[in-house]
Amino acid sequence: MAEFTVQITGLDQLVAKLHEAPTIAAPILQRALSASSAILAKHTVKGIVPWRTGFLTQSFRAEVTTGMLRWFPTADYAPYVEFGTKPHTILPKDKQALYWPGAAHPVRKVNHPGSKPNQFMERIIGESEHEIDAMFGTALTQITAAIAAR
Repeated sequence: MAEFTVQITGLDQLVAKLHEAPTIAAPILQRALSASSAILAKHTVKGIVPWRTGFLTQSFRAEVTTGMLRWFPTADYAPYVEFGTKPHTILPKDKQALYWPGAAHPVRKVNHPGSKPNQFMERIIGESEHEIDAMFGTALTQITAAIAAR
């Protein structure tokens, strides 16, 4: 039976460089996350996000922490727009009746038929996805180059 030996030259150095990879990669990936919020903001516009007064679009915020980006609306009604509502009854909170401009008269309750979902978050992500993917592709190239240069 024949035997052979494989010797990898520079394996110790390669392993040492790979141990440094997290320290090299973390700041590069963090920059890509931060830049992603700008891309998401660029696509959070009228036509993608429902627009009546513009408040929903203007309520978006970015929260960047280590290894994570959250892009979210702060408008309290955003989930109802995104996911829709089931039929429900609207009752007055502080008064005995409901009234709004254009109503023929005050009413004790309104039977709301519900609303269809308007998945604006999905549209924002869909519009942003290719640019964000490209940015992270560039980040990975930078990480590889930085590890190889050490």
